Amino acid sequence: MKVKYKYMTQGFQGQADDLIYYIDKRTGKPLVRKTFTFKDHPGQPAFRAAQKQIYALQPSGAYKHDLYDYCLSYNRLPEAEGKPAYSWCHVYNKLMWAMQRKLPDQVDLKSITREQIEAQDLPCRSLKAAIDAGLLPAVHGYERFNNLI
Repeated sequence: MKVKYKYMTQGFQGQADDLIYYIDKRTGKPLVRKTFTFKDHPGQPAFRAAQKQIYALQPSGAYKHDLYDYCLSYNRLPEAEGKPAYSWCHVYNKLMWAMQRKLPDQVDLKSITREQIEAQDLPCRSLKAAIDAGLLPAVHGYERFNNLI
């Protein structure tokens, strides 16, 4: 949420009244959010297991670089306005969860392995394959994103 200061110093950053004030590094605008409180939800352990497993795949440096370049191109798309991707991790998560939604009978993120990705030739193998499969929106020049995970 954007912040308008009435009586506070313009460059204030920190916590006050269960709110966290900070400056967005990309836009330079002051923002505010509520302090995070952990809620014990029954779906949280499954989500945590899936997140641990997809990062245990340890994508290669070239693959991460492709994700980062895609992130920059994606943010220039008209449909990305208002919901930008800030890092390669954001794009990687989006890609993996979209793959599980599209291929629920083949992919379980809690148990996915590199061997499974290669044996089943899953679309997450390269960013170009993921875009061709419709997991992510196409950007200009996406054909160059062919480095393997």
